[in-house]
Amino acid sequence: MVRKIFAALLLLLTLVIAACGEQPEKKEQKNLVLYSQLEQGFTEALLSSYAETNTGLKLTAIYELKPESVKPDIILAERNVLLDLRGSNALQAIVSDVGDRLPVKFKDDKGFWYGVFYDPTVFLINQQYARTVGQEKLRSWSDLEYNKDDLRITMENLSSSDSSINFLTSLASNLGESKTLNYLWNINRHIEQYAKFPFTPIRMAAVGDADIAITKQSFVSKYLENNFPAYVIYPKEGTPINLYGGAVYKECTNPQAATKFINWLIADEAVKYVSQTIDTGYMFLLPQGINGSAANPEFLWLNTSYLSKEQQDALISNWLENVRFNKNN
Repeated sequence: MVRKIFAALLLLLTLVIAACGEQPEKKEQKNLVLYSQLEQGFTEALLSSYAETNTGLKLTAIYELKPESVKPDIILAERNVLLDLRGSNALQAIVSDVGDRLPVKFKDDKGFWYGVFYDPTVFLINQQYARTVGQEKLRSWSDLEYNKDDLRITMENLSSSDSSINFLTSLASNLGESKTLNYLWNINRHIEQYAKFPFTPIRMAAVGDADIAITKQSFVSKYLENNFPAYVIYPKEGTPINLYGGAVYKECTNPQAATKFINWLIADEAVKYVSQTIDTGYMFLLPQGINGSAANPEFLWLNTSYLSKEQQDALISNWLENVRFNKNN
């Protein structure tokens, strides 16, 4: 009797172990959600292009982060947002062979985010003015500072948007705060009014109400047709940029698929084609692809010294007090 009971228990235990061993493995997530800071048209065009060659994964986009909304898996956003998420421990590190080809300046040193493309600050120069003074005199920041002609400059108010604040903080990070404020003080005499909206400087330079607009390339790229009465110059010393990159949220359960998408964003020619078709104005960190040279970090200026809101507010206050509303200017 005891032998029969023992045999029955042994059989039962064997069945339990077998049942546990036959449980299906946890499947990887096949649907991923992208949170994008980019324009919806550009984002949707990117996802459509990716879907053409990656049929096993469905990517959908959201454009707001709300407590009640679905949790995203991937983020495509400006560097300042990526830094904030990194600081709040909201991202997971990934290994990207493609991202490893980027200069150190354009990625997180622990693999929490990787840069993809950037939006440079440019000079939009009225063609009639350039013909009058000569294009060779309008190639650098110093050309504006030491211009002795009756130059008219227009630019967005440096405290009115994230983009304009990024311009100010990036300039100060690379030139130093005192030199930056002194430079802005020197060109302030050429600025009759700081624009409230990003498009205003572009319109003023186009119609001749200003000679030069200091603006972002993404703001002006859609208007640069053959008959547009102004053209773009990249300052030869270098220029502040808005850097956009990709990262994987901590809760993502399929980081391999998310990493594959980020690699595609960084180096695939299809991404460049979509960007050029829509005229985004963005420049790529690997312009010739994975086997080509990366963008030169020396000429692309990032905000490295004013990362907290308190630091940014202090710099803006110094600009308002010492430059824009300085009675001696």
